[in-house]
Amino acid sequence: MPKKILVVDDEEIVRNYVKRALASRGYEIAEAVNGASAITAAEKEEFDAVICDLKMPDLRGEEVIKKLKVLRPAAKIIVITGSVSNIANPIATGVEVEGFLIKPFGIGELREMLEKVI
Repeated sequence: MPKKILVVDDEEIVRNYVKRALASRGYEIAEAVNGASAITAAEKEEFDAVICDLKMPDLRGEEVIKKLKVLRPAAKIIVITGSVSNIANPIATGVEVEGFLIKPFGIGELREMLEKVI
């Protein structure tokens, strides 16, 4: 059974990039265009991992991750962000994640981190 991954990013180009990179490896990919749709998706189904942007227009990534951890505590979380400085906030607020990737990240880097955490 393929591993299910939820990709949460308000940028379509990033979602498509991640989707192509992981679908070619046999992962089943679901997409969420913002934090609210990510939470709705997690209420309906389980995911092995979530790849989540920190900067989104509706909910901050930290808020989304906290809610996802309550809904699906077994899901592994990988944060993607545009700046190293953004990493400090989730750590400071006690959000537990399995890894961080700084945009732009390479396909190999993404696949390696995902395989490592799940």
